[in-house]
Amino acid sequence: MTDRTVVSGREKWSSASLRIIGESLQPAQITAALGIEPTRSGLKGERVSVRNQAVRRTSFWLKTSPLAHELPLQDHLEWLLTLFEPKLDALKAISERHGCNIFCGFASENGQGGASLSSGLIARLAALHVPLEIDLYPPEPIANPD
Repeated sequence: MTDRTVVSGREKWSSASLRIIGESLQPAQITAALGIEPTRSGLKGERVSVRNQAVRRTSFWLKTSPLAHELPLQDHLEWLLTLFEPKLDALKAISERHGCNIFCGFASENGQGGASLSSGLIARLAALHVPLEIDLYPPEPIANPD
C-alpha cells in the first residue's frame, strides 16, 4: 500500500524537502550546524546505491517532511518551516556556502487541481531566504481506445 491517495481513479499527492547541495559539503557538518538529522545524505564520489554503479557528482543533505503524501502541500511546507525557522541563522550561513532550496513535488492526476498557499505561509517561506522549487507531475495522457 502506498501513502498516496487515489482521487477519481488517479493519484494525487504532495511532498516537500529542504535540500542542501554542494561540491565541498560535508553532511555531518550540516547536521551539527543545524542540530537536525537528515532524512538522507550523501558524499561526492560515493556510489548512488549498491545496485547503481553511478557515482555522486556532488554531496547533499536532505530533510523531507514525514507527513502523509495525501495531505496538502501547505501542510508539508508548514512542517518544514516549524523545524527550520528556529535555525534561521545557521541556515543562512549554510546557504551562503552551498546550494539550498525547498523542493516540492505535487501531482493531481485527474488533470485538475492545484496547491493553495496562504499569504502567511508565503511570508514565512520568504523569511528563510532560500528558493522554492515546485516539481509538477501532470497526469498521464489517456490512451485512445482505437
